[in-house]
Amino acid sequence: MIVTSNVKKSILFLIVFCLSIFSIAFAINVSSGNGSLKWKYETNRGIYSSPAIGSDGTIYVGSGDDYLYAINPDGSLKWKCETDSWIVSSPAIGSDGTIYVGSGDDYLYAINPDGSLKWKYKANFWIYSSSAIGSDGTIYVGSDDSYLYALNPDGSLKWKYKTDYWIYSSSAIGSDGTIYVGSDDSYLYALNPDGSLKWKYETDGGIDFSKPAIGSDGTIYVGSEDYYLYAINPDGLLKWKYKTDGEIYSCPAIGSDGTIYVGSYGYLYAIQGESEGLADTPWPKFKKNNRNTGNYDDAE
Repeated sequence: MIVTSNVKKSILFLIVFCLSIFSIAFAINVSSGNGSLKWKYETNRGIYSSPAIGSDGTIYVGSGDDYLYAINPDGSLKWKCETDSWIVSSPAIGSDGTIYVGSGDDYLYAINPDGSLKWKYKANFWIYSSSAIGSDGTIYVGSDDSYLYALNPDGSLKWKYKTDYWIYSSSAIGSDGTIYVGSDDSYLYALNPDGSLKWKYETDGGIDFSKPAIGSDGTIYVGSEDYYLYAINPDGLLKWKYKTDGEIYSCPAIGSDGTIYVGSYGYLYAIQGESEGLADTPWPKFKKNNRNTGNYDDAE
């Protein structure tokens, strides 16, 4: 799909989302330098999901009122699609425009760009994790039933891998197809593309809402409830770890100069690392890139 420069500008520069435990999504102007409000859109319950941005500028976001919303760049409603429970999962957009989002009703939903249901896949418990999408279209998503699911683009099961506790964390995908995902059992898992275990690395706390991010040199960065940010080599050995003042629930972002940015217990940390930006892989971090568009077709 060809996107005009004006739409690109609105995607990349004009819209920054502040998601609220209240029921309002905000769009804020940043090009003016004053952070003025562009618009706000109200749902019927709190918004815990982070938005994804389509190639045409459509913004997709889930709400605690059980709906996935598609909002036009001007803040008007395009459509909404109902699930049977609240949506904490953040949507991800495939190369064909399909929107994938999990729900507290135990299903992963695949929704067409017009808002119609394409398919849904049932796990055994809530899906609060957000999807990652591989180069072959495979969708990877975790569930509170402790499984990471690999689903084919048609919604059929490719494989599933069981950890020892729930998976809130979302996956990142390496250049060789390795899938990295954290579990509340305190392990970061590295899985081969066929679903077999490559290695796992144990921290001293759950890897709960923090999600792994892969640097340009293959280093995997992830936070833990044990207060540490971990830098782990592609072979599963510890490179270094940095202690913060609290649990880490955020996903690291990696700057082009090697700085690792991560939030913890009221502070934003900037930690000098060795990776010069994100890895050039299908899905190197939560929401695909440092702009957090959640769109497979968007490069860094």
